[in-house]
Amino acid sequence: MKNIIELKNVNFKYGNKELFKNLNLQIERGTFTTIIGTNGSGKSTLIRIILGLLVADGEIKINNLELNHKNLKKIISKIGVVLENPDDQFVAETVMDDIAFSLENMNVDKKEIKSRVNKIAKFIGIEDILEREPHSLSGGQKQLVALASALVTDPDILILDEALTMIDLDVRDKIYKILEQVNKINKITIINVTHDMDEILYGDNLIVIDNGNIVLNGPKEYVLLEEKTFNKLSLKLPFVVELSTKLQYYGLTDHLIFDMEELVDIIWK
Repeated sequence: MKNIIELKNVNFKYGNKELFKNLNLQIERGTFTTIIGTNGSGKSTLIRIILGLLVADGEIKINNLELNHKNLKKIISKIGVVLENPDDQFVAETVMDDIAFSLENMNVDKKEIKSRVNKIAKFIGIEDILEREPHSLSGGQKQLVALASALVTDPDILILDEALTMIDLDVRDKIYKILEQVNKINKITIINVTHDMDEILYGDNLIVIDNGNIVLNGPKEYVLLEEKTFNKLSLKLPFVVELSTKLQYYGLTDHLIFDMEELVDIIWK
């Protein structure tokens, strides 16, 4: 099936406040989608509905299964999740044991567990902290451990909910390049929920949410042309996008640019 996530006519209320009304959304299998919006726009609520943590009215299908009590365990087993506060996800005394925890619950062979933990740790660049206690790590290191724990089970879907906020910009760029690699090579569908506009530079598709409504949805190179809509929502486009938009206007390039090095090359030609 083309879509890995489908929401049809979804309604949700917080008390008497209606957040989603007849919400419709499809996310294609194998895509890297960023969901952006201001605080309170409904981004995290949408993710909690997809994960079955909040119950909404309407039809929801995840990975070809209807989201209900009967299918929930099977659905969740194929989703990796990284939250804003990684401390909420730690369950073991060492980083290695924490990454291994979900594999142990899946009854994976011990030798296989050790091999997979070491492989993902090396892939993300945290092999030197495997014996440390998770709570002794820096905020950025904790988020990397949470990411490793989410990826070690080789999920069909990876959801990041403000997941890399504690990581400095250089490391964050490195991690996003890893995520793009995981998306392209392993075909993992990635959904990144953020309020950080610089993070929209990564991935394929962009969804903009405001007050529970999907305002924009599509390939990022087209969505980011809607500068007036972003301004109306008080969402400032990344500098590299703003500048490349101006270069397009003056005929100096024929496309939006998301990479600073490419932008510099064009300017200095």
